[in-house]
Amino acid sequence: MELTPSEQDRLLIFTAAQLAQSRRARGVKLNAPEATALIAHAVIEAARDGASHAQALVAGQTAVTETELLPGVGSLLTGIAVEGVFDDGRRLVVVDFASTDTNIPGEVIRLEVAPQVSTAKTIDIIVRNESTIGISVTTHMHFFEVNPRLKFDRAAAYGMRLHIPAGEHVDFPPGQDVSVELEAIGGNRVLIGFAGLVDGPLDAPGAKEQALAKAREWGYLDGGQS
Repeated sequence: MELTPSEQDRLLIFTAAQLAQSRRARGVKLNAPEATALIAHAVIEAARDGASHAQALVAGQTAVTETELLPGVGSLLTGIAVEGVFDDGRRLVVVDFASTDTNIPGEVIRLEVAPQVSTAKTIDIIVRNESTIGISVTTHMHFFEVNPRLKFDRAAAYGMRLHIPAGEHVDFPPGQDVSVELEAIGGNRVLIGFAGLVDGPLDAPGAKEQALAKAREWGYLDGGQS
């Protein structure tokens, strides 16, 4: 049997509609493809029965009800274009299902969140670059352990980082004083790596004193020394 592409489409819609109908009869809520198949099938059959274009449209609009659909499906049933074979020829019927469901699958809902305010301790210090080249320091570097040629109060900067947005940095031009704000490092306050002056819990007994002694031994400039 030779079938045209349009006839094949109508046969596919009929099969999908029969499956959707059997599920609906069992009380299963319809998803979007199932509801679309029922709507398209209703339009095609109304046209085949001799209905007018307006009557076929109503048949499609009433083929399913909101209570038969899964949440959010009603909002997807718009612009369903179906070709019907009417007594006066083929015509397109475009069905928009009148849904009251405000759920939209995949919709991104933005929540209003109050801006977070940091409660970490902050201090202001003056940093002087004693080298002949510019030095940059990024957000989460333990400031106590930054470049040895930056001169500032090392003891005051222990356990602190730059108080700037994550991923940003501060530039220190050679021979210039730069004022920066530091804030206390949060979390578990365990530092591994950086320049190796700490390598462990910041607040362990004697950790600060040991780190300061190591910094002096390794030649780190310290503007806080008397």
